[in-house]
Amino acid sequence: MDEPRYPTIEEFWQRLDARQVEADLKQTLRDRTTKEQGSVTRVYDEKTVVAFAERILPGAVPAKALAVLLDETFDKQSGRSDDKYGLLPRAELVPAGFQVLDDSARSRHGQPFAALSGEQKDGLISAAEKGELSGPQGFDSKTWFRRVRESLVSAFGADPRGMVQMGFPGPSYKPGHVWLQRGEIDARVKRKRGYLKL
Repeated sequence: MDEPRYPTIEEFWQRLDARQVEADLKQTLRDRTTKEQGSVTRVYDEKTVVAFAERILPGAVPAKALAVLLDETFDKQSGRSDDKYGLLPRAELVPAGFQVLDDSARSRHGQPFAALSGEQKDGLISAAEKGELSGPQGFDSKTWFRRVRESLVSAFGADPRGMVQMGFPGPSYKPGHVWLQRGEIDARVKRKRGYLKL
């Protein structure tokens, strides 16, 4: 279905209704647009996590909504084995990274990360991205930065407000639709053995 980019979130919801997207999926998407009403309670201090999210992904999705979703998911695997020998496990690495960020802000600038200027925050974020921030044994700031950034980008893309900003129309399937991957599509086109069953 070839659709133009959405100018409003209201049109996003109208188009989901028109495509008969399942009610439970629509409710999940609606719930994501109220994440900023929640709290960051597990990963680290809310002010630090929100301030970090503001610098990484400014846009239509409030930084607090991104931080809350990060707080809910930071210790869950992303469908792949990304824990490495000698590196803190994800559940410890992510909170440790925010602690290192705050400690570095205090040692370099005399204030916690959330209280710094935008330029100072960006300097610390850049140092983290390059692997220049030191922490406890098993901590690597480059890996920490990459994992947290990936989580925040995923949170942005999972929120309908982010979908609208990116021009993504949201889920486009009706109940019973089967997603086909590129290889399955090619097999059908080439009428390979078993293509009628794909």
